[in-house]
Amino acid sequence: MGASAISFSSRGESPARATRGLAEAAKRLVKPSGALIFVSGEYATGIESLAARVQDAIGQLPALIAAGHGVLTEKGEVEGETALAAVLWEGGSVTPVGIQASGPELGLSVAEALTLHAQPAASAFVFLRPRGVLPHMLDPLRSLRFATLVGAGTSGEAPVMLLNPGQAPQGTSAGALVLRGITPPTVRASPACRLLTPLARITAARGPMVLEIEGQRALEALSAAASHLKDQPLLFVALAANATEGDDEELPPLLLRGIQGIDPVRQGIVVSEEVRPGMLMAFAVRDAAAARTDLETVTGRLARETAGAAPRFGVYLSCAGRGASLYGSQDVDTRVIRSRFGDLPLAGMHSSFEIAPHAGAPTLQLYTGVLSVFTSPS
Repeated sequence: MGASAISFSSRGESPARATRGLAEAAKRLVKPSGALIFVSGEYATGIESLAARVQDAIGQLPALIAAGHGVLTEKGEVEGETALAAVLWEGGSVTPVGIQASGPELGLSVAEALTLHAQPAASAFVFLRPRGVLPHMLDPLRSLRFATLVGAGTSGEAPVMLLNPGQAPQGTSAGALVLRGITPPTVRASPACRLLTPLARITAARGPMVLEIEGQRALEALSAAASHLKDQPLLFVALAANATEGDDEELPPLLLRGIQGIDPVRQGIVVSEEVRPGMLMAFAVRDAAAARTDLETVTGRLARETAGAAPRFGVYLSCAGRGASLYGSQDVDTRVIRSRFGDLPLAGMHSSFEIAPHAGAPTLQLYTGVLSVFTSPS
C-alpha cells in the first residue's frame, strides 16, 4: 500500500528546481487532493511568481502558499534562509478561500467568507498578514461551525497565495484552505513559557486593564514577580479560564499575552480586551527548558489520544519566537515531534502568531507551537 501523504522540502535552490521537486513529490501519491506549502526568504518576497511556477508544476491540485519566517518538515527546521516546505495528501476535497480584508473588520470579513464553507466535520487552515492584528479581532471566528480551525500570521507583507483549479493564482491579505471528507485533525498547543507566579484570579479589571489579582494591586504583583529576574527578560501574562475540578492536567491551557502598558495612578496593567474578573492569570517569561518539557508532554498526550488510529500527516505552526532564538540550536521542536510520531509527513512554518482552539474556540496565540495530526481508522 502506498503512502496517503508526503512531505517535501527544498532549501536554497532555484525556484525552478524547487517546483520540479515538488511536482515529483506529488507524483508519488496516487491521487493527491490538496497541499499546504510554506516558503521563506527569497521565495517569500517573490511569492507571486513562485505561485505561478508551483501551479505549473502541480497542475490542478488545490493548494495554499503561506510565507513564514522559516519553514519546517519532520526532518528539521530552516530559519533565516530561502526554503520551501510542503505536505500533500490524498482523500477528501479541498477548497482554497481568499479574503481581501484588513483592519478592525478583519475577523468579521474572514468569518463571513468562511461561513459558506463551514461544516461540523470540516477543517480549516487560516493564514493572515500580521500587521495590526489584535486578539479580539478574531472573536468572529468563534461562530464558525468547523470541527477544527487553526492557522497563523504570515511574515511581512507577502500575500497568501491560493491555487484553485482552472484559475490563475490569487494573492490575498488572508486566505484559508478548507478540508472536507477527511477526518479532522487532533490539535494541541504548547506555549513557550515558565510561570513566575501561580495562577491567581483576576478580581478587578476595566477594559483591557487588570486592576487587581486576588485583591492585590496588579502593578504591585508585577513588581514582586519581576524583582528577582536578571537580564530583564521579556515578561508575559499567562491567562487561563477557570480550572475544572478533576482535571488531570497540571495546568489549564494557557494564553500568552504581552504587557502593553501600565497605569501608575490606578496601579493597573494593560493586557488585552480578553481580560475579565474571574479569569486566572500569572506572570511568565519565555523559557527554553519549560518550552521543551511542555511540548514533550503535549505530544505525548496527543500520541495517546490518537492511539488506535493510523497517523497520516501533520501540520506544525511554530512561533518565530521559538526555534533557534529560544533554544540556541535548531530542530528542537521537530525532534520532539519526531520522537513521538516518527516519519509522519509534516510541514509547517515559523509564524508571527498562531491560531488554535482555546476553551473550545479559535484564539490568537503567541510564542506557541500548534501541532495538528490527521489520522485515519486503523
